[in-house]
Amino acid sequence: MMGPLTTVTLIAMMVSLMITVVNKFAVDQNVIREIKKQIKKYQKEMKANRNNIDKMKEIQPKMMELSMKQMKMSFKPMLYYFLPLILVFSWLKKTMVGVVVLPLAFWPGHLGWLGSYILLSILFSTVFRKLLKVQ
Repeated sequence: MMGPLTTVTLIAMMVSLMITVVNKFAVDQNVIREIKKQIKKYQKEMKANRNNIDKMKEIQPKMMELSMKQMKMSFKPMLYYFLPLILVFSWLKKTMVGVVVLPLAFWPGHLGWLGSYILLSILFSTVFRKLLKVQ
């Protein structure tokens, strides 16, 4: 039988990997890369022209359009992993009620399954995104 920390770690790792792989294949990474590049360019322009309101009004809609396009693209893969995610979280909520997963000596209190999952999933998502070159 696995301990609570091992269980939450494995689940965070598997879910992060699943989400990253689905994102890699369901979203055109080249398009996302290009959108991010353009948004960054517009952000620099806005910073350089922060005193020019007319220029800001010209740049902002373009940037907003790109952000909306990026957001729409990020919703597509969610169709594939939303239901499995709901099932995993339902199971975790039922099994890990009142369980201290990660005792914290430097913080008052302890982390339960959700706090531990969030910390671990951020770590694993970052690693998997870099390894699989997902934007």
